[in-house]
Amino acid sequence: MDISHPDLASRTLPATAFERLHTLVRHTVATDVEPSFVLTETPFAPAFSSQQDPSRTRFVLGVSPSFSALLIGRQTPPHPSPTDPKSPSQADDESMEVGLTFDPETIAAALNPDSSLWADAPLDTEIRKRALAALGTNDPRRQSEFALQLAAVLAETERSPDLSSVCRPVEDALSQQVEQERLLERVTTQTRQCVELPELISSTVEHVRRFLELDRLAVYQFDRVARDTSPTTPSEPSHDWMTYESRTPEKEIPSILCPDSDWSLLSQDRDRYEAGEVLVLDDLSEARGLSGPWRRLLKQGRVRSQLIVPVRVRTRTQEGEELWGLIVAHQCDRPRTWQPREREFLEHIADRFGLAIAQAQLYAELEQQKQTLEQQVDRRTRDLREALVAAQAASQTRTEFLATIGHELKTPLTCIIGMSSTLLRWSFGHLTPKQREYLQTIYNSGEHLMELINDLLDLSQIESGKTVLKVSEFSLSQLGRQMLRMMVDRAAVNGVRLNLDVQLSAKGDRFRADRDRVRQILFNLLSNALKFTATGGQAKLRMSRNAEYAIFEIEDTGIGIPEEQQSLLFQTFRQLESTYTRKYGGMGLGLALTKQLVELHGGSISVESQVGIGSKFTIRLPTQPTHPKAATVPSDGHRRGRLKTAVTPQGQVILVAECEEEATLICDLLTAAGYHAIWMLESSTALEQIEMLKPVAAIVDRRLSGMDGCEFISMLRQLPAMQSLKILLMTETGTPDILEQCLASGANDCLSRPMEPEQLLDKIVGLIAEAR
Repeated sequence: MDISHPDLASRTLPATAFERLHTLVRHTVATDVEPSFVLTETPFAPAFSSQQDPSRTRFVLGVSPSFSALLIGRQTPPHPSPTDPKSPSQADDESMEVGLTFDPETIAAALNPDSSLWADAPLDTEIRKRALAALGTNDPRRQSEFALQLAAVLAETERSPDLSSVCRPVEDALSQQVEQERLLERVTTQTRQCVELPELISSTVEHVRRFLELDRLAVYQFDRVARDTSPTTPSEPSHDWMTYESRTPEKEIPSILCPDSDWSLLSQDRDRYEAGEVLVLDDLSEARGLSGPWRRLLKQGRVRSQLIVPVRVRTRTQEGEELWGLIVAHQCDRPRTWQPREREFLEHIADRFGLAIAQAQLYAELEQQKQTLEQQVDRRTRDLREALVAAQAASQTRTEFLATIGHELKTPLTCIIGMSSTLLRWSFGHLTPKQREYLQTIYNSGEHLMELINDLLDLSQIESGKTVLKVSEFSLSQLGRQMLRMMVDRAAVNGVRLNLDVQLSAKGDRFRADRDRVRQILFNLLSNALKFTATGGQAKLRMSRNAEYAIFEIEDTGIGIPEEQQSLLFQTFRQLESTYTRKYGGMGLGLALTKQLVELHGGSISVESQVGIGSKFTIRLPTQPTHPKAATVPSDGHRRGRLKTAVTPQGQVILVAECEEEATLICDLLTAAGYHAIWMLESSTALEQIEMLKPVAAIVDRRLSGMDGCEFISMLRQLPAMQSLKILLMTETGTPDILEQCLASGANDCLSRPMEPEQLLDKIVGLIAEAR
């Protein structure tokens, strides 16, 4: 925007007249009601430099709710002197082209960022918004007053070019206005920057005292505990006190922060402060109605004049504001008439204090909530850690208990199963049909009990994370046929037709997984299908493949499972109904173990069932990656069917063991198989006897009194004649670490408990065959 703008009235005036107009516009706007803004060619300040720049446009833009004006001046080019064409005229040097408008639309256009007025320094967006918000239509009375003052200024310009006497008071008023705005903006900025409340109040009190030229400025704070005391509770003593103070260093003024100064009398007018009333005392000597204690207190503090402004804080819990404290201004050396602008300024400071205090209180509440949450999190974490330790201890105790129980149960069961199978295979005399039936029942019951124990131990090991898959490649169709042969006898006894449906291509037949675990999964599900299917029913194993999974479907025409009870299927020790337990038996471990084994492979298991129609279990297993060192805790599986007779060459086999029942069983098995079995009870004398007898193989129990079985084998290998002896070590578990330790001691193979007769004979036959 320039002077040539059509909405600007313009004419050429002396430079002194422009300066007076410049000052008049600023003074008129600055003394108007707030909010008011005065912008000049000096960026963002109502004062301007006295140095003239002929190439720069001078302007003043003033905005207030009742009066706004835009004054623009530009120095005119000098004209040559008639006597000397090369020198400019002095009168023309002091003339300026001046434009003036009171039109709100023109002033609003001048506030646009692209206006030429802001070429040197861009107009701040926030200032522009606030100025436009304050811009209004000029009040006729205010504009008439400005016109009269304008006429007086122009008349004064013709009489005296000296502007200092006219401009100085205006300049002083404008400077005060600028400093006041700076102080308020400073407090606002510190509040936004989250400056600590004590630091903010202390520094503000100091700056305000200097600006108002006060002898003392203090802050009186009301105690929140005393305020919150309800009428029904005993009243507590007030703890209101002066918390901040700034005194002029030029005068000896006593401090009112000392304990001897009891300023609690300020609380007597609390109702007036809560109503927002400002208390003014211009001259103590002329005050009327002051109480004796209050007058003595003011004299003690050497107070001649006093101005008290309340500080109120907006509350979050209830509407409105509450009284926080007071700003107390003192003049001590003389009476002082408090000006309205001073009162308004302190009220603005009190408002800024209220915002800062509310923000500080909110921040304190947030910090308290944060600390409370952190304490709760710490306490919860500690409780969870303690619960985890307790659970781990309980799990460890359970694992140790199951291992102990499993060992104690497996040892006699091994003898029961082994001796009954030995009598069934190689009877040492004539057995009546009834005796053979009893032996078969003993063998079958022992096998069933061994299966339950194995399921329990396997489930415990999987849950404790101790089981690792033994991955290998095998044929799915061959596994299916093996499962059919294994279950066909049981299906025949139950009167159930068992079918195998293999839907595999030649390429899809090979699969990588833990073969023993997959067989165990299928065995558990087929056993359940046969158990819960009535005579004349049907069970089917279907095997297929897709790009990602091997799919096994076990379908039966059994009793079915109610929909509301299907979620209980895979829970440990759960049967659907007590009648099932009584009629069909079982501990509720089979499906729980099956689910664990499926998930150990990274697969899934699902069930579809209808009561009275049947059930279908679907298992999806992904192909396992190759793990050369992977192994698993051996599972003895579920071995059913007839025992096979081992065809072995004769030879002498030494047994070094201390358990009489187990030793008797092994010796009977070896004798019935055609071997000459020699049992040595004392390991201390066994070394010399073995060296002398030169057997074809030796079976060593790791549980020897006085020494470990591995240590005995190491000593045996040190004998020159025993380097080629085949040694089988019997141990409690066959984990990879135990197997590696046994083989390192010199054993050729390892047999883990519970011992199966077939397994023992197969290993002995294999070792002796290698030796020959």
